[in-house]
Amino acid sequence: MANKPTLRDIAEKADVSVSTVSRVLNDQPGIGDQTRARVLAVAQEMRFVPNAAAKSLATNRTGNIGFVTYKWSVSSRFAAASLDAIGINEESQRLGYHVVSTLVDQKAMADPFQLPMVRQNRVDGLILAGPALKSSFILGLYNSGLPIVLLDNDLRGTDIDCVLHENESSTYHLTRHLIQEHQHKDIVFLAGPETWLSSRERGAGYQRALADASLKPHVIHMPSTTVETGMEAMKTALEQAPELTAVVAVNDAVAVGAMRVIKEAGILIPKQIAVVGFDNICWTQLHDPALTTVHTYGVEMGRQAVRRLAELIDLNPDEEHARLRLRVGTKLVIRRSCGCDAH
Repeated sequence: MANKPTLRDIAEKADVSVSTVSRVLNDQPGIGDQTRARVLAVAQEMRFVPNAAAKSLATNRTGNIGFVTYKWSVSSRFAAASLDAIGINEESQRLGYHVVSTLVDQKAMADPFQLPMVRQNRVDGLILAGPALKSSFILGLYNSGLPIVLLDNDLRGTDIDCVLHENESSTYHLTRHLIQEHQHKDIVFLAGPETWLSSRERGAGYQRALADASLKPHVIHMPSTTVETGMEAMKTALEQAPELTAVVAVNDAVAVGAMRVIKEAGILIPKQIAVVGFDNICWTQLHDPALTTVHTYGVEMGRQAVRRLAELIDLNPDEEHARLRLRVGTKLVIRRSCGCDAH
């Protein structure tokens, strides 16, 4: 046909109502499988392409979701953040959303309402990723009324939907492995900032494992969790606890930094000091020895965050709803840095 097909054109040819066509093309529930298939077939046959601007005016939606994370988070946990982003993009595409991504720094977090995607009403909801985002920044965006899901973060005083790793139990089993399988008694934990949820929870798992074995904990906090801060923290650990025989790092980047310092000091890994991490980022297998760590499912984290955000976007904002706090499981990956044979 000469003119671009409309929803009414599809409705007439498929013998359904315009509202049914709209629900099918917006992937809404309540439509029978046969009807849905017939409408989609007609839309494809007519090469129907929805007009984004018209759709936004009609539904008061943009069809976009925002993905916000802190600049330093990408440098310190690049591979893990990349997996989160893959899951977010894949699931958003499946649900018919476009992703608008941005990085923020300390200056940007001082005024959340100046975030362009929020100020310009370009998104229907936000995924805020990583523990480095300030609580005041998160709360400012939350108070804007936009649906929000936190990824790898949570607030202590305000109940916001979030998707989290199994931080505490995973680090508990990782630390217990060092104690039970390798008889380590002097184990140091290299932790991120105390304000970070992941650092607190992983530290709690470490401390619980030591308490169960009647061992004394030794925690060293860092301002961020990068290879560089891992190196500085490891130097401090060697000075403060020269008798240490094992290191539990809050993430793999910190573990790699610790391993560099240990090697530079002429200490053998794992014979003299064992090192373990968290995240299982891709390049941990390339180190010598390969790093024992906790494997996290970043892609699944991203997918779950998008699914929940899509649900929140579809909810009536005036209706109260139960908050979701979802934990995605992990897996212990044994390699040589803990003292085990690689397998």
